[in-house]
Amino acid sequence: MSPIEQVLAAAKSIANNGHTPSLALIKSRLGNSIPMPTLIQGLQQFKALPKSEWQHLPELTDIPSIADVPSHDQPDLAQVIQQVITLQQHIAQLTQRVTELEHQAQNNMAQSNIINNKADQ
Repeated sequence: MSPIEQVLAAAKSIANNGHTPSLALIKSRLGNSIPMPTLIQGLQQFKALPKSEWQHLPELTDIPSIADVPSHDQPDLAQVIQQVITLQQHIAQLTQRVTELEHQAQNNMAQSNIINNKADQ
């Protein structure tokens, strides 16, 4: 089943349960395996379909669940923890760089104001 068909099936399932399909609801049904542009495209296609065409869409039960994915394709918890730690370190470094750049910008502004004030006198 193609990613678009998966999105359409999820939207159909959501609609059949009495809810209006949205990106958030579809993403919660399918997980993170489908890229956002595909989710958007599939939702737009679903919204463009007349209700009479829904019966031709595949059922959501035809989509394999995350439990059906072989364990070697699923990340190890230790790997995920290490990735989170690495990302937190990157965030801290980037935050520090932004703070330094803001400080430099303020100093440059202050120096520029001093030069302008001297030129005005």
